[in-house]
Amino acid sequence: MKNVTIALDEETHRRARIRAAELGTSLSALVKAYLEQLGSGETAPATGVREMPTSFTAMPPVASGAPPKPRKPRQPGALKGKIWVADDFDVTPDWLIDAFEGKDSDLPWPE
Repeated sequence: MKNVTIALDEETHRRARIRAAELGTSLSALVKAYLEQLGSGETAPATGVREMPTSFTAMPPVASGAPPKPRKPRQPGALKGKIWVADDFDVTPDWLIDAFEGKDSDLPWPE
């Protein structure tokens, strides 16, 4: 396998990497596919890689920059009666408070 170095301006490089990510591939893979197409004698697209036929599928619209679908506003109390909370949920046991404060008598080090 041979390595090839190409020179691109910053904006072209940025746009090409974004497009490759949208297609779920790398810039190197796009260039390789384009050069393979040229070498096979197929008609190459006149304007570049963008029109090159690929087997890749584009990412969903959200990943390509389109805004997500709006969600319904939250309804306060919508889960009332559907969630059970223990009666002692907000009670912290004394042994736990003592352990946090270093008052636990079972600690392996002396106080």
